[in-house]
Amino acid sequence: MLEELKEFAYDLLWTWQPRIEALFRALDPELWKSTRENPVLLLNQLGEDGVLRAWARPEVQEAFEGAKAAYKEYYDRHPRFMDAQAPLAIAYFSLEFGLSECLPIYSGGLGVLAGDHLKATSDLGLPLVAVGLLYRQGFGRQDIDANGRQIEVYYENRGAELPVRKVAGVEVEAPIGGRNVRIAVWRVQVGRVSLFLLDTDLEANPQDLRNITDRLYVPEPDRRLRQEIVLGIGGVRALRALGIDSGVFHLNEGHSFLCAIERIRELRASRQMTLEEARLVARAGI
Repeated sequence: MLEELKEFAYDLLWTWQPRIEALFRALDPELWKSTRENPVLLLNQLGEDGVLRAWARPEVQEAFEGAKAAYKEYYDRHPRFMDAQAPLAIAYFSLEFGLSECLPIYSGGLGVLAGDHLKATSDLGLPLVAVGLLYRQGFGRQDIDANGRQIEVYYENRGAELPVRKVAGVEVEAPIGGRNVRIAVWRVQVGRVSLFLLDTDLEANPQDLRNITDRLYVPEPDRRLRQEIVLGIGGVRALRALGIDSGVFHLNEGHSFLCAIERIRELRASRQMTLEEARLVARAGI
């Protein structure tokens, strides 16, 4: 039962399957609310003893059976596009994804659109992977200080408290002003879709490079460009390191435009194309 709870917690399927969400709410309604509906943090704070105490309540056992049924029904269903046998996955790049309040890597409509795109893609069974950034502090939350002025408040996002898992043994590099930044990769399961989040907050990087993925939509142009380098160039390299041979790229706004440049570079290097040939092939897939 404990392992199944963890499986449910790390699959964001619960964000659009009410019977699975109902299980976490039933475990501890007040704690579910105070953790901002974060199932990973909920289970961490309850601990094994707390989960077992909750399990003694009939309504929790009933909710657990409902969640199991919903989970099985979803993955037993065979969406029409799963038979397409597409040789290459579509790579969906976005600077933000709005999937759940407990994963604060979005600010508004663009991110919610991207998140809904992943959920719908999972339902349809389309061959798609997604690439974004794992922000250490995400997007600022608005508050009012003692003088009645609006301020922004940032909170640290700790990987152990989020529905994300680090991909072991996978790190890539991207060029930043004559240096290379090391990039780690985290995976978010969104139903049948994998969302890979890039993270530069590594000890191997100097502090200015570690801070690239600290906040969403930083105001400084040079820092924003660094984020776009990590997303565009680092994102393509991360997919290749993961063994994913995407030939079609969807760019959600222009933030990931550099993936087109990286695509041209790799086509020239791997297929000995001229610049014009590589440009035409890359353009056809974007």
